[in-house]
Amino acid sequence: MTPNQPKAAKGKSPSVPSYSLKDSLDDARKLYDAFSHAGFSRTEIATKLDMSSASSSFSKRLFALTEYGLIQGAGDSYKIAERFHALTANPSTSPVFKKAAYDAIVASDVFGELLTEFKSKLPDKATVAKRLETQKKFLAERAKEVAGVLERSLQFAGLLDGNNNIIPIRDEQNGASTATPLTREDDRTGNGEEVALDRLDGGAEKLRRTEVPLSNDRIAIVAYPHDLTEAEATKIGKVLGALVG
Repeated sequence: MTPNQPKAAKGKSPSVPSYSLKDSLDDARKLYDAFSHAGFSRTEIATKLDMSSASSSFSKRLFALTEYGLIQGAGDSYKIAERFHALTANPSTSPVFKKAAYDAIVASDVFGELLTEFKSKLPDKATVAKRLETQKKFLAERAKEVAGVLERSLQFAGLLDGNNNIIPIRDEQNGASTATPLTREDDRTGNGEEVALDRLDGGAEKLRRTEVPLSNDRIAIVAYPHDLTEAEATKIGKVLGALVG
């Protein structure tokens, strides 16, 4: 759950992006064009999107931006996130773009759980919607809408073929093909065990996240507390060095 996620009320569907990744990336581009690396407020976001900050439609647009990890922040202080740059600085055919897009999509708990279940092929929208209704307690119309958002997002990411098979992300350096990851990069503990974000010490909402470009179109993703000290950062570096040494 992101800080901007509304609490689920009885009789309402769980919170999940109402806009596709492409739609939200277009919104993020408007914000980056206006503010670049500077911070901006909720009201400024609404102004750039030509919306009222008090409207429910705006809340949905803002939630999608934060849930996909394109902007980060809460309350009245936001900034463009590193994931936005990974998506906009690389061609849509590149592994870096596809991986960043996949990570953005599965940042939503609902989307992540669906893609963990449907590992190799995304069923038709009616089947996905039915699964959301029966297992996630979505209202019928909302389930259909969300199923469409997921499919369009995966298509934009270049991860679906014409038959809705999930396409593995190919390493352009050596032509090798690796399976599309089905767990989020920041869902791992230091010993490689996969855990849910909300089980991380301090809660995921209290962690900052950054992506570090590496060689051969790879990236390292780091989640860390906002009050990390220099000594602690050095300690983390030593641990990483020992892991690869």
